[in-house]
Amino acid sequence: MSRARQLGMLTYRGRDELDTRFGTLAPGFDRPPVAEYLDHHGRRFAERFPVKTFLMLSEAIDRGSIAEAGPDVRAALEQVSAETIVVGVPGDMLFPWPLQVELHRELQAAGAQSSLWKLDSLFGHDAFLADQERLAEVLRGAGAFGRELATSGRPRYEGVGVEPLRELRIGMVGCGTVGRGLLEMIDRQRGAVAERYGVRFRVSKIAVRDRHKDRGRWAVGIPLTDRPLDLVSDPEVDVVVEVAGGAAMEPILRAALAAGKPVVTANKVLLASKLAELGVLAQRTETPLYCEAAAAAALPIIRHLSHRADEIESLWAIVNGTCNFVLTRLEQAELSLAQAIAEAQALGLAEGDPSSDLDGLDAAAKLSILAYRAFGAWVRPDGFIVRGIRDIDPADCDLADAMGCRIRLIARAARVHGGLDMAVEPLLVPSWHLLASVEEEYNAVYLRCASSGDLSLFGKGAGSLPTATAILGDLIDLAQGNSARWPVPHALSLARPGSAVEPAPRRHYLRITAEPHPGLERRVQSLVRRQGLTVQNRAARTANERVHLGFMVSAGPEAPIATVHGAVAGLARVERCLCLGVLE
Repeated sequence: MSRARQLGMLTYRGRDELDTRFGTLAPGFDRPPVAEYLDHHGRRFAERFPVKTFLMLSEAIDRGSIAEAGPDVRAALEQVSAETIVVGVPGDMLFPWPLQVELHRELQAAGAQSSLWKLDSLFGHDAFLADQERLAEVLRGAGAFGRELATSGRPRYEGVGVEPLRELRIGMVGCGTVGRGLLEMIDRQRGAVAERYGVRFRVSKIAVRDRHKDRGRWAVGIPLTDRPLDLVSDPEVDVVVEVAGGAAMEPILRAALAAGKPVVTANKVLLASKLAELGVLAQRTETPLYCEAAAAAALPIIRHLSHRADEIESLWAIVNGTCNFVLTRLEQAELSLAQAIAEAQALGLAEGDPSSDLDGLDAAAKLSILAYRAFGAWVRPDGFIVRGIRDIDPADCDLADAMGCRIRLIARAARVHGGLDMAVEPLLVPSWHLLASVEEEYNAVYLRCASSGDLSLFGKGAGSLPTATAILGDLIDLAQGNSARWPVPHALSLARPGSAVEPAPRRHYLRITAEPHPGLERRVQSLVRRQGLTVQNRAARTANERVHLGFMVSAGPEAPIATVHGAVAGLARVERCLCLGVLE
């Protein structure tokens, strides 16, 4: 009987509760601090509780679902005519919170006037004895004191009752542009979210570096701390939302997942190097990890990949709004690269130091996340080709347009010959393709699926409110229990020229900037033919006593076109030579 009592107490109490109340097993201790407590209650239970009574109660407790209890219980509920107050403790593992919700709804369906109240307590099932002050506060809020409980005057109706409004308490790490946007979105969508999903979100605490800095009107009244790890152990925090960014956030996310506290993050820098490890940790602790905002902001691409029924064959995406805006301005306004970047910065679409965007590093981080979800293969950004847009000239945009294409920075991943071909690079995209029409700071993802064909998503991929929308969507998924397993990373060979998995042949664009020379074009075509390739299209533009020649070269492996590129670059009068792939 003593052991039964001890096992029972361990069963309906969470590990966090026991560690919080009694401490953890530290070096030098022979027994856990909780052992004396368990021994004491085990002895008291064995002395005072008859074995037969215990067995009868155990059998009754095991019948814990009203839906399976049969007509006798339902008939008993129909006899309840007085106002009923149902109080549940979320941490109670003996009579779980969902069971209290079920009881409340069944009472309503039987015609009783029922209300459901939550008693938040560290004491689990013992809260009704050990946390009486808080229980009294809940009962006062329910109107149990100072008035007579009413009898139900409404007729019995069929069906389930109205589900009570749940509250999800958020501990937020960081309160910059995205954090303030999330606070605004939570306030703006409060009524709509409550009506649609039966949940209310409340930011209960914010961790920031400077507690004295103004965080805007949406943060007024919310407690601040400069110790983000406190959110993990805070009983007033149900989920940790991390919007601070940077690799320094790793210990916080690991601690939350290890403690079984759900995590929502927008930290693409950290996830680009640690997502596989964090995903495995989330899987082992059965704790949700959401990161929709880290991939393409308002585009729900992670959600789609997580719950798809089909297999992804290829993924092509524009996931960097800064680069897409810059390329659009090069096309439409014939600005130089420096002028287009300055305009993006003036509009708040580019950072003070836009290197991460222009060099393709931001898009590469997002591609790592997307490829892991789409293909189950974990490849860090340093494992595949990453090229930025610094070499793109307005002349390239004109030449591409003359050949029926537009230039876009594309993050791509595709299955090829049993491996995976991944890269971030500027490509020529045919004008008829969906991605060619994506302009300014907008993002798009284009999927080719094994059974369902081509699918696409389009929308804003940057900004405080679009990013906050993605985070709020993750919180709604969490509230609805809509979480997908992170795959255990498996190895897929990456396609490389000369390796066991060769990239698929593709067409290439070759641009030559040189002093005008009548034989230059013929010379280039001759070099192309020597490699077994042909020139399918060409265009020219003259500016500032220089000629820009553009050639569309037939599909072939990477090695021949690399040979052509090297030979052309070595020609007299040639100043610059650029080679880009073509999206097919």
